[in-house]
Amino acid sequence: MSFLEEFQANLDSLPNILHKKYALLRDLDKSLQDNQRQNEQRCEQEIEDIRRGVRSGNITPDTSVIRFSDEALDEQKHSIRIADEKVGLAVQAYDLVDTHIQQLDQYLKKFDEELRRERENAAITGGLASSPDGNTKSGKNEGGRGGRKKRII
Repeated sequence: MSFLEEFQANLDSLPNILHKKYALLRDLDKSLQDNQRQNEQRCEQEIEDIRRGVRSGNITPDTSVIRFSDEALDEQKHSIRIADEKVGLAVQAYDLVDTHIQQLDQYLKKFDEELRRERENAAITGGLASSPDGNTKSGKNEGGRGGRKKRII
């Protein structure tokens, strides 16, 4: 399989792969937003419970035991894991596209080199001019006598 065919085959699969990665990113984003919303509600409720405790005198404002629940902290840790997974997926998508761009650059470089070689070969063989009927003309007279050509200066 040539480089171009291999590149084309890889390129054909790129949209589907990216679509799947972006769909997963959207799902993770929705999950993260839901988790954050739930955590905000839990924290607001806990803050309100602490305020009520302070107002009723059960908790003093300077008490070091005032902290969020383990559930709220676990939800925050879960949010961080989801965010890290999103970053990982975004990096994978970027790397995938970057790899295809690098392959395209390689292909274009090879194509440019081949085109340059063809132009050089055409310039070299341009010394043997073709007649309209496809025969090449050499420096000899058609009479076959191999004499010198006249030069006009």
